[in-house]
Amino acid sequence: MGPSGGTASRYRADLQGLRAIAVLLVVLGHAGVGFLAGGFVGVDVFFVLSGFLITGLLLADKAAHGRIRLTEFYSRRARRILPAAVLTLVVTDVVAHQLLNFVRARDAVSDSIWAALFSANVHFAQTADGYFAQAQPPSPLQHFWTLAVEEQFYLVWPLLLSLTLVALRVRRSVVLVGVAGLASLAWSIHATSTSPDTAYFSTFTRIWELALGAGLALAVPLLRRLPAGLQLASGWAGLTCIGLAAVLFSSATPYPGSAALLPTLGAALVIAAGVGGVVPRLAAGRALSVGPMRYVGDRSYALYLWHWPVLVIAADYAGHDLSTGTKLGLVAGALALSAFTYAVFENPIRHMKWRPPRSLLLWPASGIVVVALALPILASVERTAARVDAASAAVRPDMLADPAVQEAVAVTTAKPLPAVTAAVTAATRGAPLPSPLTPPVDSLRGDFYNFPAGCIPGRGQTSSNVCRLGGANAAKTIVVFGDSHAQMWMPTILNMAQRDGWVVVPLVKDGCIARTWNASGDCGAWYRWATDKVSALRPDVTLIVASWAGTGAPSRAVAPIGTLSLAMRRASASVIIVGDAPNQKRDPTDCLLAPGSTMATCSSKGTKNQLGTSAAIAAAATAHGVGYIETLGWFCARPTRTSDPLCPLVVGNTITAVDRGHISQTYALALAASFRVAFRKQLFR
Repeated sequence: MGPSGGTASRYRADLQGLRAIAVLLVVLGHAGVGFLAGGFVGVDVFFVLSGFLITGLLLADKAAHGRIRLTEFYSRRARRILPAAVLTLVVTDVVAHQLLNFVRARDAVSDSIWAALFSANVHFAQTADGYFAQAQPPSPLQHFWTLAVEEQFYLVWPLLLSLTLVALRVRRSVVLVGVAGLASLAWSIHATSTSPDTAYFSTFTRIWELALGAGLALAVPLLRRLPAGLQLASGWAGLTCIGLAAVLFSSATPYPGSAALLPTLGAALVIAAGVGGVVPRLAAGRALSVGPMRYVGDRSYALYLWHWPVLVIAADYAGHDLSTGTKLGLVAGALALSAFTYAVFENPIRHMKWRPPRSLLLWPASGIVVVALALPILASVERTAARVDAASAAVRPDMLADPAVQEAVAVTTAKPLPAVTAAVTAATRGAPLPSPLTPPVDSLRGDFYNFPAGCIPGRGQTSSNVCRLGGANAAKTIVVFGDSHAQMWMPTILNMAQRDGWVVVPLVKDGCIARTWNASGDCGAWYRWATDKVSALRPDVTLIVASWAGTGAPSRAVAPIGTLSLAMRRASASVIIVGDAPNQKRDPTDCLLAPGSTMATCSSKGTKNQLGTSAAIAAAATAHGVGYIETLGWFCARPTRTSDPLCPLVVGNTITAVDRGHISQTYALALAASFRVAFRKQLFR
C-alpha cells in the first residue's frame, strides 16, 4: 500500500471544531467551572489531533514529491508556532517583572528560558516531583510543557517516518507505530502509579497519544471503508467519551495512565468519523463545523498560550484565589487578546513567503530573543535578592526569645510565648513587618528539613530504610511516626536528641496524613509496615506527629488515635502526640512581599474547627493514656480574652512558615527549648 494516506492532511472544518472543544475544556477547567474538573483532558485531545495532522502533512508531502522534505516541514513549524510562543514568553516576563514580587518574577523568567528551549516539560517534571512542590503556586508558563512534548515529538517523528517509509510499506508502518504506542502506554500506566508528578509532564508517558493520531493518519485508506452508520456513531461516541472524561475526572484522578485512554480514544473516534469527506446531516462533524466552533478553533493556539499567564498573574497580583466569575472575565479578555494576536501577528507571519532556510533561522532566533530579555530581568531580581540576604544575615534565629524564658513558660503555664504575644499585639495595631526577616524571603521555600536519602519512602513506595539519626550511639531511642508535619519538627527533635543523648528513628511518609492510616492504598500499606517496625524496635518513646486535616468534625479527628495509641503503647515505654501547628491563610512568600503588607495582613485566625480538633486530640490522648504536647501557644495568642487566637506569620524577626501548612526550619529551631521542656514534662509526667 502506497502513502496515499497523505490525504489525511486536507482541511477539515470538524477538526477545527475539535480544537475548539479541546481548548475550551482546558480554559474553562482552569477558570474553575465546577463541572469541568477534568478539563485538562483537552490537552490529550490536542496531542491526538497533532499526531494525526502532522503525520498527514508528512504523508501528503511524500505523495506529492516522492520524499518527506524535512527542511520544508521544520520551516512551516517554525512559522506556525514560534512567533506566538515567543510573544507570549516575552510579554509574560515583562508583566511578571512589573506586577509580581521578585521571587515569583524570578521563577517566571527562569521558566521562560526552559520554555524557549522546548524543555519546559523536563523542567516542570523536576520542580514538581515532590510532596512540598504541590503547595507552591503554579508558574504562569507551566502550560508550555505541552508545547515541549509536541516539539520533541516533531524533532524525531518526521525523520523516523521518512526512514520507515523507505524501508516499509504504510501498513507495516502502522504496526510499528502501534508497537511504539503500546510501549509508551504501558510505561505511562507504570509511571503514573510510581511517580505521578514526573509522569504527568513526561514525553515518554505521552508519546502514545501522539502515536495514536499518527496511526490514524497512516490508516486513513482503511478508515474510509468503514460503513457510513459506523462513522456516524463513531463521532458521537467520541464526543461522549471526551465529555465524560472532562466531567468525571478531577485532580484526584491518577493521570495520565490508563485514565487517559478515555479522552484520547474519544478524540480518535471523532477524527476517524470524518475521514470519508462526506459529512451526514446528523453527524457530530456537522456540529463541530459551525462558524463559532471554527472561529475558536482557528484561534485555539493563541488562546491556549494567553489564558494561563492571564489567570495566574492576576491571582498572584490580587493575593488571593479569584472567583469563578472573575476568572471567566479574564478568560474573555484572553480570548480578545488571542483574536488580536491571531489577526495581526500569528497569522500574517505564518503566511509570509519565506524561503525554508530563512524560516529555519526562527528556531535559534526565538531562543536568543527570550534569553536576551530574561537575563537583564534576572540580574535585576538577583540584586534585590542579594540585598535581602545581606540584611537577613545579621539576624540570629535565637533572637526569637531567650531559651530560659521559653523553658519557664513551657513548664509553668499554657500561655503563649512572650514573643508570640508581642507579635499578636503588633498585628492588632497593624504594625509594619519587621525588617530584616529571617530566613530571607527569597530562600524561604528551601528552609525545610530534608531526610537523608532512603530514610523515608518516595511516591508509590510503602517502606524505606530504617535510619538512625541524632546521637547514633545513644542508648535511648525515639521513633518519630507521622507525615510531613513530623518532618517539619525534625530539626527541633534532632537538636534535643544531640543535647540529651537520644537516637532518632523516623518512620515518616509525606502525604499520608492521619485520616489515611486505616485506608487502602499506599498510605494504609505504609502504616502497617511502620507499626510493625515500631513493634520490632521497642523504642523508649514514640512521638506521633501528623496533620489532622481533612478529618471534618473534631470528633472524627480522634478516630485514628485509639488504635494507634494502643499499638504504640504495646511497643514503646512512652507515647507522646504532638499538637498540630495552625495553617496560614496565604502563601508566606506572596504575603510578605505583597505591596502594603503588615503584621495584620500576614496573620491568620485560628478557626473554631482547628481549635476544636486540637482540644479533641488532647482529650483523646489523655483518655488513651498517652502524652500530648500543645503547640498552639508557640504560634498563636488571643488579642483579648474572648477573641479567637491570632497566628502571625512573623514572630520576632523569624518567619514561622514556609507554606500554608508547614513551619520553617528556622522557627522550628528557635522553638527547641520550648519543645524540649514540653517533651520532658510529658515523658516524666
